[in-house]
Amino acid sequence: RMFFTEENAARIDAARELLEQWRRAGELSDRSYFVLLAAVIEATDRIANTAGIYASYMKGWQVNARRTFRVVVRQPAGGALPANAHLMDAAAAATNIGEAELIYIDPPYNARQYVAYYHIPEILARGWFDREPVVRGKVGLLAGPEGRSEWSHGRRVKRLFAGILSATGAQHALVSFGSEGHLSANALTEILLSHSADGKVSRFAQRYRRYRADGVRTGKTYHADAVTEQLFHIRLR
Repeated sequence: RMFFTEENAARIDAARELLEQWRRAGELSDRSYFVLLAAVIEATDRIANTAGIYASYMKGWQVNARRTFRVVVRQPAGGALPANAHLMDAAAAATNIGEAELIYIDPPYNARQYVAYYHIPEILARGWFDREPVVRGKVGLLAGPEGRSEWSHGRRVKRLFAGILSATGAQHALVSFGSEGHLSANALTEILLSHSADGKVSRFAQRYRRYRADGVRTGKTYHADAVTEQLFHIRLR
């Protein structure tokens, strides 16, 4: 697999394994560990031999892939208020966080699973020290159900939206959803109206040129040249 040159692959492995050794030896705080882990993932992406996603690799070595893997550490910028990150089911997070001014919901809106398009950053984030990742296929996608989102299944989306809107203690909700999603704008508006405190739903739309990782191929048929990103707003209480 030509995701990385052999030299860079060895450097990535060494950096990730050393980082894990430091953490398990108690030489790093959680903050330092995650700052360094983010730097390793970013450095890896800069020299990946892909067209932007990891669903496949290029057949020849790109200029960036021939560069040497190099980690650049950037400290997070401090904000006026503290922030917490949660890794859990979205409806559970909405319940556990409690009252809030705003909830921003940006779920997957089609059948594409994150782990199929970014499996290498996912493996780097998880590590392979307690159990080796199980991969499949020509490009080594992650096998099994772990990391897959129910939001990518069209028949479940209405239930999931209703669940998170009912669970949240937020006053307002912003929902980001693409025009090619499992739900049409009208269907999503109906769901939002059923949870709107004042019976109103605001919709904002912006058209963008479709991103194509493989460029424009002669003779290849595309569904459309543009996609519309949509943002919905409702007041929940």
